Amino acid sequence: MSDGVERPPRARQLVLGLVAAVLVAAMVVIGIGRLAGFAHLRDAIDGADFKWLVICVGGQVAVFVGYAGSLRNAVSAHGGPQVDVAVSIQLVLASFAATQLFAFGGVGGLAIVYWALRRVGMEREESMVRVIGLSTAVYLVFAVIAWGGAAWALAGDRVPLGATVPWLVGVPVVLLVARWFTDPRRGARWDQSDPRPRRRALAIGVGAAAWVRRAVNERAGRPMFGWAVCYWLGDIASLWAALRAFGARPDLATLVVAYTTGYLAQSLPIPFIATGGVDAATTFLLRAFGVPLDVGLAAVVTHRLFAFWLPVLPGSAFAITLPRLGRRLGGKEA
Repeated sequence: MSDGVERPPRARQLVLGLVAAVLVAAMVVIGIGRLAGFAHLRDAIDGADFKWLVICVGGQVAVFVGYAGSLRNAVSAHGGPQVDVAVSIQLVLASFAATQLFAFGGVGGLAIVYWALRRVGMEREESMVRVIGLSTAVYLVFAVIAWGGAAWALAGDRVPLGATVPWLVGVPVVLLVARWFTDPRRGARWDQSDPRPRRRALAIGVGAAAWVRRAVNERAGRPMFGWAVCYWLGDIASLWAALRAFGARPDLATLVVAYTTGYLAQSLPIPFIATGGVDAATTFLLRAFGVPLDVGLAAVVTHRLFAFWLPVLPGSAFAITLPRLGRRLGGKEA
């Protein structure tokens, strides 16, 4: 296998990744559980209304269907090939497992998406632009949701200023900088074929941002953002349902701020640690916003059962069998 993924992960890597993830999750639960009091945590679990967990399942279905939809739209844009729905979902699950459990030379799930684009016939530079562009588009929607939640929370004086002002200031600043870099009048300055690695990398990054900017303004590109909305709202709905299951009822603005701020911990490029970081960060943020620590921990762990543990198992299997998936994409087995 080539073009970003040297070879699929082996079963031993899978086992080690899962064991490490279990250990990190256990440390989070034990550490925060000790602070909350295990007796209180047990009471929260005993009093749970588990019918809400049906929404957790539905939310996670929306997450992976939404990302698969964004992926398919990113590939087919501007006359690109169509990717089968089932194949796109398998790619998304494999990418998820790679990001969460495997190093892949530090590039995680992006390597799998890049490899898939090469398999369907895209040129190297175009594949890199679309991989980065897809991720940029998805996180652009995330930033808009975070900004909206922060503005709503600030208007209602629901959460501390320290949790809202960074979003309200940071998101517009980043968008303005991106707009400046992707201005068509400056586009000619960025040459993706530049032999200098740094200049070439910068040119590809700017090209990806410009690609997203065009997609925003083109009718054919907008469904990618709609699918990304499905992705994020599905995950937020899953956390909301988990909180309701344990009796917590934070208002939507508070929930969105806690979710988006806690989610930043998951963006750290550290295998195994990211999932524990987002669990801990979200739990303590919910506590800061008024949710009891024992309830917040129980809800976050339950949410992560559906958001991490259930999808990571089939995702790992798809990651291991990438050559077979490559044949379905129209390439040849490595």
